[in-house]
Amino acid sequence: MGEQAFSFVPLSVSARPPRLVVVVPHDEDWVRWMALGLARVSQLWGGSGSVVVPAAAVGHAGVERALAQFGPDHVVAYNPSWGSVDKLFPGLVDRFIAGQQVEDGAAREAATQMLRATAWSHAIVAQAEGAAEDLRSRLAVNRREDLVQLTHVFDSCSPSDLTELGAVAQVPLYGVPRAMVTTIEALSCAMAIGVQEQSGTAEVEVSAWQAAMVHQAEPEAVSEVRIAAGPDALAVRSHEAALCISVQRGIPNRDTLLVFGGRPEDYALAEVLRQTHGRVSWVPWNEPSRNEGWLYVRSYTQDRILATSASLNLDEVRERIDVSWRLRIPSVVPERDVAPEVVSSAQVNFSCRQMVVLRDAWEQPRSLPVLVGAEGTLDAALSLPGEVPAGLDADRHRWQVTLTTNNHPVPPLHTLTSSAVIATDQNPWETFARPADGGITYWSHRFDFVSAGASLAGRLAAPRLSWPAIGKVLQHAAAAQRTEIRPSAAGKRAAIAERLLGSRTDLERLASSPGWPVLRAFTSKKADWELPPGSVWKLKSGLVLSWDAVAAYESKDWDEHARRGELDRWASQGVVRRGFVLGCCHCPIFEFYPLAEITQHYSCRRCGGENSLSQERWKSPLSEPAWYYELHPAVRELVENDGDVPLLATQFLRTQHWARPSLVSEEFEVLRGGNPFVEIDFALATLDQVWLGEAKSGDALASTAKEQKREVCKLIEGCTTLGAGGLVLATSKPRWSDATVQILRREVEGRRAAERMTPKIILLAGLATNPGLTALEA
Repeated sequence: MGEQAFSFVPLSVSARPPRLVVVVPHDEDWVRWMALGLARVSQLWGGSGSVVVPAAAVGHAGVERALAQFGPDHVVAYNPSWGSVDKLFPGLVDRFIAGQQVEDGAAREAATQMLRATAWSHAIVAQAEGAAEDLRSRLAVNRREDLVQLTHVFDSCSPSDLTELGAVAQVPLYGVPRAMVTTIEALSCAMAIGVQEQSGTAEVEVSAWQAAMVHQAEPEAVSEVRIAAGPDALAVRSHEAALCISVQRGIPNRDTLLVFGGRPEDYALAEVLRQTHGRVSWVPWNEPSRNEGWLYVRSYTQDRILATSASLNLDEVRERIDVSWRLRIPSVVPERDVAPEVVSSAQVNFSCRQMVVLRDAWEQPRSLPVLVGAEGTLDAALSLPGEVPAGLDADRHRWQVTLTTNNHPVPPLHTLTSSAVIATDQNPWETFARPADGGITYWSHRFDFVSAGASLAGRLAAPRLSWPAIGKVLQHAAAAQRTEIRPSAAGKRAAIAERLLGSRTDLERLASSPGWPVLRAFTSKKADWELPPGSVWKLKSGLVLSWDAVAAYESKDWDEHARRGELDRWASQGVVRRGFVLGCCHCPIFEFYPLAEITQHYSCRRCGGENSLSQERWKSPLSEPAWYYELHPAVRELVENDGDVPLLATQFLRTQHWARPSLVSEEFEVLRGGNPFVEIDFALATLDQVWLGEAKSGDALASTAKEQKREVCKLIEGCTTLGAGGLVLATSKPRWSDATVQILRREVEGRRAAERMTPKIILLAGLATNPGLTALEA
């Protein structure tokens, strides 16, 4: 085990309701089942930030991609009671009781009441449970092997599991009456407002539901329900009703997204995107109407209007919006009318994360002592004390605690399980902890063992957590795919240089400093300036330079005094070694001897002969020997192999808003069956995902088109293997070659056509001169 240092890490602590994905059973009449599921989730605290999906939509690639971005705390199946199902199929309970032939009136009533509260058992419920279990496994959320805590939602929840919305809300609540949700148009409105089990069976015209979705208003029948609830009433699916707000991290997505199609997977896609994308409208009806015209009016806060679907192909979506576009009523300001762009569900951009948090208990500053491992992992030295947020009651409410730090993100990879984020001596059964929202989240209450009458501190969870280093993050990702990673030769050299200088940031700063050309002069490459005679010697061990060689380097940003100080600093760090170039009286060879090895008498490195430090032995003809400097072998190889390119790339990337903060890894190899199949020049872990990078000094990935295609495939496959959501291609040239860009585009188009996972690719060019990023548009 490596040495550990003690430090403090600043934390941002937030309290929030749990995020759920609730898988609902259904038959052919899936809309009514979704209304039933929405009615149940609308009653839960956190229902405004949770998603309800039909079992048939689980497994759709676009839906699961959005669910992975959503990052649920729990994936659960909705198991309705007989009483709830009886609302869909009136008389179901009575028919079952009649079949039991219970004659006594009191016994019959008791049996009826007991049956109504009993979980309904049916094949479609089993299918929903199976779909939830599969999704739980693929998203690596509350799996059985990770101490599963919650698997089902029933019509009434145990207080130790979830909190009812009514236990938190402080004003009257209203929703769309469940009995009114019988069409997809009604469902598109109900998914935003929420559903309640209340009277309201008035007929509502389809056009009224359509207008409500487009204008974010309410049909008259729903407005009557709201008015009846009182002037202060809030929608059951509003964040305000739950004393919560939605916070966004990163630059908010300015695009409006339209989801077309009336299938269960279209509803599920729109339902999830509402929580992850922001401005989303579900357009489930088949026949275009003039109501849709308002969807194509771009507001001042929008960049684009995008159209997608989970059930329609791109041509079908394009045909659908072309018809409705022709039906639109032009706005008063024509330039604000904009035709939507068609994208596949796999191309929807997630540039900003949303998190629903308790309004008065988020981003509370804390500081925690940690032990910093040699590889960069942070282990909490103490547990955070359990706290009850204002407005909540530890006896009646359950919440999530989310911790983030500004200097050590934890990317939300599904391969990072609870074991990756708890300290080695922490009881894993105390609470359910997992990576989330760029940090770590855990359940507010202990669930291992709580004795009767325990104190508040004894009931609340206070785990010791661990923030894994990027090396551990990558190892977990590789192990999940039955692969391995190991440092490459270049990665080992970079790690040595980082250790000498102090950090990766210091090494990046050196690569972009005026001192890098001086380091290059120690290699076999030609120096950028004329070296004075006698200031450089080529020995078998490499080149050595004197101060005269460094002093001859002219740079307006690096005067001689600064150069002198930098050279001394390098010597103190071990980047260079100060010493003499001395010969041997027994054999004709000169070698570099570090200062620490020189006394009046020294042994020849070649033949072992004894020598005396005298004028005949030193290389220079001066009356006294001159100091020479030798570059550390690992640093020399790093410089000689253009090691500044990946360093400049990661230095620039960390200036981007989406990469602050971030963790950076040196070059490594990904192995399959013990054999390396791809080298990765760097990895970048941010709050949102992992990026892999390839850095070149030239403008191509290889010398031929065939080799370039092979390299592109290997890099994309490396991203898929490690769960990286992005690939960065960096070059020192002003731009990547057209041939390289075309090969990238063709490969991306082919993978998307085959519905294969494809990372987002960005091109970085002009390193050290005028760096700039462009996204690869396929």
